[in-house]
Order: sequence, then C-alpha cells, then structure tokens
Amino acid sequence: MIDKPSSASAHFKSELFRLAIWFGLLAGLLDALTCFVLRGRPGTTVRVPDEILWISPAFHVTLLLLAAAGLLILFRLLAMLGLGRWQPGLPAVAGLMAAIASFSWLLRFGKVPQYALAVLCIGIGAQVARMMARRLEGWQRFVRRSLPILLALALVLGTGSVLWAGWRESRMVRDLPPAPANAPNVLLITLDTVRADHLSIYGYSRATTPNIDRLAKEGVLFESAFANSSWTLPAHASLLTGRLPHEHQANWKTPVNASHRTLAEAFAERGYRTAAFSANTSYVSPEWGLGKGFARFEVYGASLLDDVTRTALGMKMAKVILPLLGDWDIPGRKRAGQVNGDFLRWLDTVRGRPFFAFLNYMEAHDPYLTEPAHMTKFSQHVTQGDVINFQFQPNQFRRKESLTAGEIAAEINSYDGCLAYLDHHLGALLATLQDRGLKENTLVIITSDHGEAFGNHDLFGHGNSLYLETLHVPLVFYWPGNIPQGRRLTPLAGLNQVPATVSDLLGWQAAEHFPGESLARYWSGEIAKARPRAVVSELGRNDKGPATYPSTKRDLQSLIADQWHLILSSDGATQLFAWRSDPRESEDLAQTDAGRVVVEELRQKLMSLQQAAREKGTQPRP
Repeated sequence: MIDKPSSASAHFKSELFRLAIWFGLLAGLLDALTCFVLRGRPGTTVRVPDEILWISPAFHVTLLLLAAAGLLILFRLLAMLGLGRWQPGLPAVAGLMAAIASFSWLLRFGKVPQYALAVLCIGIGAQVARMMARRLEGWQRFVRRSLPILLALALVLGTGSVLWAGWRESRMVRDLPPAPANAPNVLLITLDTVRADHLSIYGYSRATTPNIDRLAKEGVLFESAFANSSWTLPAHASLLTGRLPHEHQANWKTPVNASHRTLAEAFAERGYRTAAFSANTSYVSPEWGLGKGFARFEVYGASLLDDVTRTALGMKMAKVILPLLGDWDIPGRKRAGQVNGDFLRWLDTVRGRPFFAFLNYMEAHDPYLTEPAHMTKFSQHVTQGDVINFQFQPNQFRRKESLTAGEIAAEINSYDGCLAYLDHHLGALLATLQDRGLKENTLVIITSDHGEAFGNHDLFGHGNSLYLETLHVPLVFYWPGNIPQGRRLTPLAGLNQVPATVSDLLGWQAAEHFPGESLARYWSGEIAKARPRAVVSELGRNDKGPATYPSTKRDLQSLIADQWHLILSSDGATQLFAWRSDPRESEDLAQTDAGRVVVEELRQKLMSLQQAAREKGTQPRP
C-alpha cells in the first residue's frame, strides 16, 4: 500500500486520478439532480438546460482532474526542493477533493454565506480524510467498484438530456393538427432593453437603426408603445399572454402562472411549428414559464463558457476570473448572429407548415459591449463594461456611488453601438427571409421588453422604477398587403395588446381571442370608434435593492393616459407627470391643486382596469 506520493509512483497517480473522476462525477450528478428539483420552483432562481445532466458532471470531472494534475506538479516541486516529507497522502488528497465537491454542490442552494460554506466544506473534507485514513484499502475498493456505476449513470442521463429536446419537438410536431391553407408565418422579435427614443425612427439624433427604420416605413409604427413592467420576465409574460403582471404573477422569484394561454399555444393549436430562440439566459427561458406551446426553445449553449456557467461554481469562477482578465461581459453572452443562425437552421427543418418564431436579442443589455467596430461607431469614448454591470453589481447596476457626465456619456455611446450592431444583424436576417421568399407572407413584429435608465431620476438599468425611460419601447408591425405602409400612429399601445392584435390580424375565432383590444383598429378605419386607452404597468418589490430605489420594499403601479402618467407606490407615495410636455418627468404635479384632481381620476381608472382584468382572468380558458 502506498501512502506517500514522494516517489510519484504510477500507483499513486492512478489512485489520485481515479479519486478525481469519482468525486467529480458525484458532485456533478448531485448538482445536476438538484437543479432538476429546484428549477422553475417559486422562490428559487435556478435556470439551467436539460443538458445540465452532462454539463455538470463533465465540468466537475474536468475541474478535479485539473486539481489532481496541479497537485502532482506541486508534489514534484516539493520533492525537488527536498520537502517530500511535507507531501500529503491519499486520504488528505481525498479530503481536499471532497471539500471542493461539497462546496460546488452546496453553493447551488445559495442560502449560506460563502465564507461559512467554505468552513463547512473544509470540515466535510477533514471528516472524509479521517475516515479514509482509517480504512484506506476499503475506500479504494469502494471507489473502484462504484466508479463504473457513476460513469454509466452520467452517460445515460447525459445522453438522454441531449436527445430529449429533439424527441419532444418531434412528438409535438407529429401531434399538430392540419394548418389553415395559406396561413402566414409570424415572427415576434424582442430587442431586450431597448428604449424607443434611441432608435433613429423615433427621432434619435444618431443613425442607430437603419434596418428597423426601413421596415417601419414599410409597415406601421406606434409612437407611444409601453411595456407592462420595467424588467424582462413580467414584460415578456404580458407580451406572450396578454395578461397584466398581477394576473400572470411573474416576479423576481416566481415563474409565470401556467393557467394562462400563450401565443405559442394558440399557434400550435392551429397547426403551426413553434420555436423560441433567446439570448437572455437569465429570464427568457422555459424555467420561468415562458416555454408553454413552444416545440423548441433554444436559450443555452451559446459557447463552452455558457455551459460552464450553468454550474454554480463555474459561474462564481467566471465572475472572479474574467474581470481579472479585463473581460466584464456577460459570461458566454449569445450574440445576435448566433440567434439568427439558430433560427435559420431550425427554419431549414420546417416543411409544409407555417411557423411562429419568437426571437429575443440581448445586445443592448448592460454591460454594453460588442465587437470593436460597432463599439466605437459613434464615439471613441466608450465603456469598458465595469461601470454599469448587473452581473457584478446585481442590485444596483452601477459599481460606483455616482457617475460623472463623461462616464454616463461613455455608457450611452456603447449602448448606441450595441444597438447599431443588433440592427445590422436584424437587417441580415430580414434579407435572408427575403432571399428565401418568406418575407412577403410573414407577419413581423418588432418590440422591446423594457427600456433603460441612464441617470434619469438618479437611476441606472431597469427593474427599479416605472418611469418612462424604462417603459417606452418601440413597436412595429409589418405584413405586406395586409398592413398599410408608412403609418405612424400616436394612440397609446401596451405590449399586452399584442396577442389580441395577432389574433385579430389572423382572423381567429372569438373563442381564441386574447384579453385586451386589438391595435389593428387604429389602421383599419375603426379609429373613430376607439375609446381612449391607457396602459397599465406594474412592478413587484425587490427587497434586496438599495434603499433609494423606488421598488425596494414596495410595489409600484403605473397608469399612462393620453397626457398623464400616474405612479402609485404600495407605501402610499404618489407621483404625477404630464409626460407629453415633460417627457423626462422632471416635475411631479401630484401635490398641486389641479394634480390632486387628476390623481384621483386616474386612480379610479387604474382600479377599474385592474378589476376588469381580474374578472376576465377568472373566465375558463377556451
């Protein structure tokens, strides 16, 4: 029996690497199975693909094999220095690996402070080392005999996870009913974190979006479109269900209520092939309830780095190591070209059926980083990604207490460059559809889930308020021969009206309609009959935010009417802005004599709209 590695014997090496593989497989399988238990559950934020069943074992085995190799190098150096007596035996090495494996697994739960977790795992490692020292030969036999079982389990689960998505899509496609003759395709595109006033078609001074401009001039553009929340999950849920946030209940740790019908479900029921391609791995994913009705939902796997960050330890390592290397970007961020490529490859498989595809692009989300040519498109003074960055300052978005005018300008320069990069790839996508002969019979809808703050009201990012800079979004409809060209419409539009508009445009029966009123009435000659509209937006509290943020420890509600914007807080605070004449919302009129009258009128209207939504929400699904 070899207890000391001073001779670096072949036996010690084989035992060392066997232990690394064994602990790696054990930690990886525990982590993967834990993910399957936790993901999608209210109160958790675990978001991983099915492929975590091979990703996690592969990551942990690789990590511990590298650790084993590093130990061998260290032992060799100690021997060369004449310090061989300080080299530990296999029990101590096993204890170290047990500590690493347990830390990686328990990190997934995120409940214990990391320093305390490290102490706990060191204790676990010490106990493993002590037990192994007592019965070394017995432990070695156990590891040798159980290793094939762990390996076989990892291979079976990993292979199944890779094949599952394809099998599920094939089954769903096989069960589709016949599609209506000459049914159009539908392409719904969300430009994550794009505020309307930074698109050139909306009057921005920079030519950020020539391709979107061109499409808008060939279709209908809504000048006053607003999201129903100021961050990703509830805004997307409203866009896909037609429901307000208090109805679909999507919040910071709560997925979308599964009882509500989605656009994807409605299309699948009519024989459409359905697929989603998302770059937002944080919230635009099936784990958060957005996958209903989609036969395919591609969101993860953009790169090896993205796979690694699906593990809790891999993400923690990326957030520590990447900034040291000068890389402040979202680890493994999926670029617009990848989203296009994934969609077009799927489109090659669509035969004999119309499609409904949902594409989410993440280019404009902070940190505002993209390829160098577009980063410096509007200015050489750009960000490095280390100032406004939700990945590394998740509750504040900024890493400094205050930003100078120059720093804010650099962030905006980069944001605009990212938007131009995104527009370039949207142009390439539309050109490809044109070349394939699909553009003429495809309803294209382009919008955003929310905007972005750049110091407005001393706020940065989004999801922390309901001011206009985070709610005003672009909204364009394009469908040659079915939607008029070059129309700019001023009536208010909410993202929750998109499902009803699609239903109306495609001539679906009343039973298949979504809640809300179709926006098509504004270009179909019925505008004279249209009642004045208002857009409701809602934001749930985020207890972990800074005390100065409006959404910290309080819920917010917003009503945007034709001239007024009312913001109500659950702690009783009220704000009122004349947003048409004061688009920056710099003057709060809530406490003026005239403002109090308007506040009461709008408060009653908000309550009426929410009550109507609740009553519709209690009706059984068709």
